Amino acid sequence: MTFEIQAHRGARSFFPENTLQAFCKAADLGVRVLELDLVVSKDHEIVVSHDPWLSGPLCHDPAGRPLAADEGMSYRIYDMTYADISAFDCGGRHPSFPLQQRISAYKPLLSAVFREVDSYMASRGMKGRMVYNLELKSWPDKDGIFHPEPDRYAALVLRIVEDTARSGQVRFQSFDHRLVRAAWKQNPKLCYGLLIAEREHIDRYLPELGFLPRYLNPHLSLVDRDTAEYLHAKRIGMIPWTVNRPEDMVRMKQLGAEGIITDYPEVALTLASLQD
Repeated sequence: MTFEIQAHRGARSFFPENTLQAFCKAADLGVRVLELDLVVSKDHEIVVSHDPWLSGPLCHDPAGRPLAADEGMSYRIYDMTYADISAFDCGGRHPSFPLQQRISAYKPLLSAVFREVDSYMASRGMKGRMVYNLELKSWPDKDGIFHPEPDRYAALVLRIVEDTARSGQVRFQSFDHRLVRAAWKQNPKLCYGLLIAEREHIDRYLPELGFLPRYLNPHLSLVDRDTAEYLHAKRIGMIPWTVNRPEDMVRMKQLGAEGIITDYPEVALTLASLQD
């Protein structure tokens, strides 16, 4: 089985995260799985954004003023219509990625990402099709503040997937096991994953899902041989995040991971040991 390399928020070395440019660049590199983040607007549009707010260093307001990094609570996406959100330029460079190109970019809708990336690949005759690993940003104590309650949230995303006929190209994942369960109950035929930040969450949240997900995706620091064997015995795959150092990329494969989520897919793709 091919070791899977997922571009975390797109090709972030080249373009700002979660932009159409970053996603299309990842396709250019040869990536065929994009990891991207979803939030919900006031008018219940599904917006591609890591944070449920607009802030610096990525975003500038409609007048061109750069937003401060701590200004997010003034611009909560769940309090804004998509028309207002799209008036902000969020193509600023992130200091962690000094080679990023500064671009003019708004936060896209999920439906636009599907359409634009697939069209881009088709127009250039690229082989294969893109898979979209959708991280639904959700917090159990933030229902009604940053997002709807789980059943409604899941229904909004599932409707887009079904309306755009992308069921065979998507995976759903979240740290919020409530949301993964809600989506599965509405459509058990899709591919699901549970994100894990702490080891004890495996035993705590996996039973509460009510089903065995296709993937359990832990932070790379949690990955060891015992964890891999435990998951594989349950026929659950493991794709750790966020794996950025070449030595960790190789180590994840050696420990039994099916792939990695990385900010540097261009590095992972050059490691022959990952592609054997």
